[in-house]
Amino acid sequence: MSRAADLPDRLEISGTTFARVESPGTLACWTATAGPADDLPPVSVVMEPAAAPDQRASDLAAVVLARFGELADVGADYLRHRLREPGFGLSGTELGMLDAAGPPFAEPAAVVWADGTWLLRFAESDLAMADPYGIGVLFEGTVPSGVEDLSEADLL
Repeated sequence: MSRAADLPDRLEISGTTFARVESPGTLACWTATAGPADDLPPVSVVMEPAAAPDQRASDLAAVVLARFGELADVGADYLRHRLREPGFGLSGTELGMLDAAGPPFAEPAAVVWADGTWLLRFAESDLAMADPYGIGVLFEGTVPSGVEDLSEADLL
């Protein structure tokens, strides 16, 4: 495991600067802070155990950065379909929200992990299961692979 002092303070991924942020000793986390686009998407890279990102994590972060809007739309569509399953327990009113013109999800942010998976978290939603931390879509590469109920999560 790398010591915090051994970790880079900044990463450059596809022309975007990621700055290291405070995190527990077992983790290393960098968040996008500056890039070529004025509307920089909220993307973070998290390594556990704490280490500098390898090429796989950096490549995935580059894809998420480049396709953020498209992947946020894919994630919202995935939620609209998956949340209709009875196991999620949405009320009739909430199911109606899924049919509205715009999805009931907003404020997307991405966290990329070393294993090639990542989470797109919609921090804002009127669905009860999204209170208080939002709702997440797990991805493997660019393909949604699961719904993450964050209602009882312990977020950093």
